Amino acid sequence: MGMKMMDIRHLRYFVSIVDNDFNLSRASQNLYVSQPALSMMITEFENRENIQIFKRASGKIIGLTFAGENYYRDAKEVIKRYNDMRTNLYKSKDCKKGTITIGIPPLVLSAVFSSVLPNLILKNPDINFIIKEIGAYALKSELLLDKVDLAVLLYPERISKNIIDSIEIHSSELALFLSPKHVLAKKQQITWADLHHQKMAIFDQTFMIHHHLKEAFERNNCYPDIVLDSSCWDFLLSAVKTNKELLTILPLPMAELYHSKEFLCRKIESPVPWKVTLCRQRKTVYTHLEEYIFDKLLEAFRPTK
Repeated sequence: MGMKMMDIRHLRYFVSIVDNDFNLSRASQNLYVSQPALSMMITEFENRENIQIFKRASGKIIGLTFAGENYYRDAKEVIKRYNDMRTNLYKSKDCKKGTITIGIPPLVLSAVFSSVLPNLILKNPDINFIIKEIGAYALKSELLLDKVDLAVLLYPERISKNIIDSIEIHSSELALFLSPKHVLAKKQQITWADLHHQKMAIFDQTFMIHHHLKEAFERNNCYPDIVLDSSCWDFLLSAVKTNKELLTILPLPMAELYHSKEFLCRKIESPVPWKVTLCRQRKTVYTHLEEYIFDKLLEAFRPTK
């Protein structure tokens, strides 16, 4: 009976574990997979093949066995050959030409993609990039209706994982923005109770932040007075700068991008997470251009060692 060996994805996992000095936590971060999934892959492979490739001490992986050393050497060779095959395939199919449509919420475009996207466009002059700036909530429909090739959404997307591939590329939290003259300006950290009955401006319903905030208000028995909503983040920021009674809630990175004495940023106790995900519809086959851009975007956000 033939052996069911690791596929190319599992070979990458195996090599990454070794290259990260057997640190499963660091390897899982670099691979965008969970640590339990890596552990399960190792255990299943060793049990199935009835061979031990890792040395262990006190339940932790500490090195490679003789068989593991050989397998590591062979795995690196297979991965190199596979990468060469993909490179040649891309060259032969001219994958760096054509049109690709990417949907990105305007705020995410400013806060997360301000350097990544221009660099990608400049390095690929033969690709026509169409960027659709739409709120993440509305963007879900665009992705499901095939109106964009890739979409940048917020977790949880609330779309079945059988329908889309979703990979987290950035993680932060929502924070409070307010005038230095606001009554809450003296507080260094805000509670949800502080926001009860306060006048507030938030994103409109086309933005997932709107829905995440509504859920958070309900969950924390906090009912602010929503006096306006907008699809324009700079309008929301300007509104609190010019009105000492008004509050808004935006992603924390906005404070790092736009320094001003006209507004303050305060963290919220038990904040709403702001997790940005790169998504695409699940398909049997992707175009070479779709694969290329998807891989390049993931590469741009992959944490360095």
